[in-house]
Amino acid sequence: MDHEEREMILELFPGTSPELLPLGEILYYRDAEGRVVILEKGPPELRLELEPLPGTAHGPQVCEACRRHLSGSALGFFRHPVGGKDTHLRYLVLCLDTASCASHAEPERLREILLRGILT
Repeated sequence: MDHEEREMILELFPGTSPELLPLGEILYYRDAEGRVVILEKGPPELRLELEPLPGTAHGPQVCEACRRHLSGSALGFFRHPVGGKDTHLRYLVLCLDTASCASHAEPERLREILLRGILT
């Protein structure tokens, strides 16, 4: 998928919802402060930052991104405001090693998490 197709759609239909645009390049990583970032390169560029919460999961859990069943020590709890509202938070269990997680996660699943966070 190159940017030209997305750009053409947005030029002809500027109000197109990001949900209807073709899948762009998805980046999934941890920043210097330990937040998990899901970024879809644009246009338009879509970005979601998930704040880490203290502690680790007790017992095995399923990662929301890669959907692998892992031990609690490999996972962490993260949260983000939904739709930009600080009073409506969504909590997720994600792998602490985002590089490994990104290699197993489907881009469509990462985009789903991203869009739920910014469009809901």
